[in-house]
Amino acid sequence: MSKSVYVAGSFKNLEKMQAIRETLVNAGIETTISEPLQANGIDGCLQRIREADITYILNFGGYVGKSVAMDIGYALGLGKPVYALEPIDDPDITHLLTRVVTPGEVIAELSGNSKN
Repeated sequence: MSKSVYVAGSFKNLEKMQAIRETLVNAGIETTISEPLQANGIDGCLQRIREADITYILNFGGYVGKSVAMDIGYALGLGKPVYALEPIDDPDITHLLTRVVTPGEVIAELSGNSKN
């Protein structure tokens, strides 16, 4: 059974997030992402975290806002791994990450080609 990924990040980087989501989908990885103004708001985000195997934080420049910090805490509270694209600026959050990985490393791991 393939694993699924929930992609979270700041909406100011939405185009970059959508491009990475597309990369993961094209590699055969089931991937969900939040969109601005979605009908079910934060509840939809939390549902996607519950349904996904991994939460992948796309924190360009290390930035994580309040909503994404909540996503991280929620995923960790559920016992789910949290990956990030870059180390998070806040060291109190960075140490909670499972791994800092590129999209290619996520694809390799979830398709069984990981070197770890």
